[in-house]
Amino acid sequence: MTSRYRLLGMDRDISRRDFLNGSAMAIGAALLPGCSGQASAVDLSDYPPAKMGMRGAHPGAFEAAHALVEGRSWETHALAEDYDVIVVGAGISGLTAAYIYTRDIDPKARILILDNHDDFGGHAKRNEFTYEGRTLIGFGGTMLMEEPAGYPEVAKTVIEELGIDYARADDYYQADFFTAQGLQTATFFDAETFGQDHLGLGGLFDPSVLINAPLSEGAKADLARLFADEVDPLADKTDEARRNILNGMSWQDYLKAYLGLGDEALRYIQKRSHGVWAIGADALPAYLAAADSYPGFGKTKRQGTGAASEGGNYFFFPDGTASIARLLVKKLIPEVAPSQSMEDLVTDHYDYSALDQPGNAARIRLSSMVTTLKHRGGDLSGPVDVTYVKGDAAFQVSAKKVVWAGYHAMLPYLCPDIPEEQRAALALSERAPLTYTNVLIRNWRSFKKLGFSRAYCPGSVFNSVRMTFPVSMGDYKHSSTPDDPVILHLQHIPTDPGKSAAEQFRQGRRQLLETPFETFELNVRTQLNRILGPGGFDAANDIAAITVNRWPHGYAYSVDPETEDVAFLPDEWEGRYRPWVEARRPIGNIVMAGTDAASNAMSEAAIEEAYRAVHSFAKKTG
Repeated sequence: MTSRYRLLGMDRDISRRDFLNGSAMAIGAALLPGCSGQASAVDLSDYPPAKMGMRGAHPGAFEAAHALVEGRSWETHALAEDYDVIVVGAGISGLTAAYIYTRDIDPKARILILDNHDDFGGHAKRNEFTYEGRTLIGFGGTMLMEEPAGYPEVAKTVIEELGIDYARADDYYQADFFTAQGLQTATFFDAETFGQDHLGLGGLFDPSVLINAPLSEGAKADLARLFADEVDPLADKTDEARRNILNGMSWQDYLKAYLGLGDEALRYIQKRSHGVWAIGADALPAYLAAADSYPGFGKTKRQGTGAASEGGNYFFFPDGTASIARLLVKKLIPEVAPSQSMEDLVTDHYDYSALDQPGNAARIRLSSMVTTLKHRGGDLSGPVDVTYVKGDAAFQVSAKKVVWAGYHAMLPYLCPDIPEEQRAALALSERAPLTYTNVLIRNWRSFKKLGFSRAYCPGSVFNSVRMTFPVSMGDYKHSSTPDDPVILHLQHIPTDPGKSAAEQFRQGRRQLLETPFETFELNVRTQLNRILGPGGFDAANDIAAITVNRWPHGYAYSVDPETEDVAFLPDEWEGRYRPWVEARRPIGNIVMAGTDAASNAMSEAAIEEAYRAVHSFAKKTG
């Protein structure tokens, strides 16, 4: 190991819990928020939310799926387990499907939920860190509920039944916390892209950030015009002509053709859309940039409200939407946690041994990759045999009905009962890759000294670095002073600029799966040192833990089979073939839930699709 690696702390083994005191250990319940007294110790050695290193699509979660695609088969052991319903996928949609089935169809139904990951929640992922007797909670996937008061009635009802009081958002989210600390947004220019490292106070589109930026005068002038956004280049066009122009080119090409932005300015804005759409300006449709209120279209022509703002119409749990999944599990298996309220469940330690007990009406079996769904004897009105791989062995169970809440593109490889037209539609589902990396640091004095809480990084590996949202709920309290530990959230979107969005998604997935944890760790340490070093930060000593949430199959989209255009806004996919509608048709006693069935990765879409899937059973049975 080189001296540079040692200076960065790459010789520190923090991918496990050994920074606590030497090895994985049992921690007294009195050390966990919300607990008191001398209760029995909580064993964190195999507690999924507390695992670090590579998470999300973690080692062990996807290998069987890849082997299946490559043609492998397994010797299967039949289990004497028959269920009313088997749900494939323990994300929000799969868990909701199980809940709605018991609520609306049969409260006594025997349900088995299978998932290939070692934790439930799917992309609603919870990360926990324990440091010096304090547990800190972060989101490793979906970060918030966007405008829950405006959810469709089906989704809003489920949220309310779970006990989520979204009207109290302001009670939990401390909207003025960072401002009160004198912290603002910053922009970090990296030397590889812009010639020198430079941290400028001000957001990506804030004119003040250009003052001392390492940009040419021409690039500064280009960006100043873009930020001002005073001119509508298409003012003389009819609405139809405007629509055709914006639909026919990327935001990058539009800015180049209609505003005359040069390459240097275009490099600066390339990653602006990474966090919202998982694609860069080179492949983001211009119409989508206009709908999201990005500059370049004239202030009078801006639409929508843009990306998620701080606070506002959003509801934040400390773990993002993982709390929705936890509340659903609590509804299905009450024994999993002692508490009842939304606030108490934030700090509850879930008993994973309670998830798959024979006496439960609902059971959740993790680390179980489904490899076959097949109607017995080819009878589409009969039971479905379900094979899954757990460890190195394959097992078969059966159910009267199956809810598929997994990836559409995977289903053709494991279900021989799919009609050819539907098989083709399922294959048109496309998933965008992304990573959410959580870094526990021992204090945030460097942020305080430098005067910012969040940095856009338009040229760096991680396109944004931020302190996690200031959310306090029940007994859980956000870091309150610069001397306290805090979780940093870093975002990286693997792309291959110059190709179509769909092809970039495919290349990005391969790139993500080929990137080891050590590479992510090196990039984390290097980037944080370069940004925060002037404020006294030292990656070797100040980083306590790193969790990389890798999502090769992230945001759910669909593609046009002729043009490969991506349906970024499915509700506006006018006059085109909508493959997700064909793909979600029932196949005998197999129905489709999940966000692929809506071509929409939002939590409310996951809930709606679960409702639609379950109630399609009801329609079939009258």
